[in-house]
Amino acid sequence: MRRWVAAGIMTVALLAGCADGQAPVMGQAALGAVKLESSDGRTLAIRDLQGTPTLLFFGFTHCPEVCPLSLVKAVQIKRLLGPAAEQLQVAFVTVDPQRDTPEHLHEYLAAFDTTFLGLAGDEAGTRAIAESLGVSYRRVGEGDRVTFEHTASWFLLGADGQLQDVYGYAMSEQDIVEKLRVRLAEAGT
Repeated sequence: MRRWVAAGIMTVALLAGCADGQAPVMGQAALGAVKLESSDGRTLAIRDLQGTPTLLFFGFTHCPEVCPLSLVKAVQIKRLLGPAAEQLQVAFVTVDPQRDTPEHLHEYLAAFDTTFLGLAGDEAGTRAIAESLGVSYRRVGEGDRVTFEHTASWFLLGADGQLQDVYGYAMSEQDIVEKLRVRLAEAGT
């Protein structure tokens, strides 16, 4: 009995500790609850991308190698998919929203493909979305030399908004395309 009372008191204390009176958004709920600013001028949540399968990547525009190479890979994937690529949205979520404004994301992504969508949110929201998909990242350094270590995988969200597949950084474009073709066929796109 004492344990139950202690657990109840602890729970109340934790909830009362939230400064704004609300519990933080965690887990899959973050995909629907956290609003992001998009490079095309919309405010949306990841779940708002439902209706179209979405290939999602977490990175930052000042990334020296992994992010631009991953975006080049996405361009190649779309090319290899041919007409089926029209049924796939590519979205880039920045882990560096202080420097990567929606306007900056728009310019940066347009150099790869004008249909790529950039998404930027606040630190807490971005972290909640990332963690809900198993993405980790951390800031390294300060000032002009700041960089980020981050998960470098692509995440395929189905038209229903659910995570369907994860494609690692080392996977070839051809291997990803083969898996994507199966997923797109299953979805009827």
